[in-house]
Amino acid sequence: MNRYQTITSLGDNFMKLLGKSLIPVHILDWKVYYEAYLKEMEYQQKNFKKPRKTHAAGCVAEQYKITERTMFNIIAFMEGI
Repeated sequence: MNRYQTITSLGDNFMKLLGKSLIPVHILDWKVYYEAYLKEMEYQQKNFKKPRKTHAAGCVAEQYKITERTMFNIIAFMEGI
C-alpha cells in the first residue's frame, strides 16, 4: 500500500487529522495535484498508444502553476511506501 492509498483509505478521518495539525496542510495540496496527475495519465492511456509520465506531470504542473520538479517530488512521495 503506497502513501496515496493510505491517505484515501483514511476518508473523513484525513480531514480531522488535518484539522488537528497531525498531518501538514500541504499534504492536502499534494493529494489534489496527484489526483490531477492520475486523471491526466488516465486520459493519455485512453487517447495515446503509450502514456508519458513526463508529459502528464508537465501538464499538471502547468495547470497548478508549480514546477515540474515539484510535481515529480509529489509523485515520488505518493507512490512511495
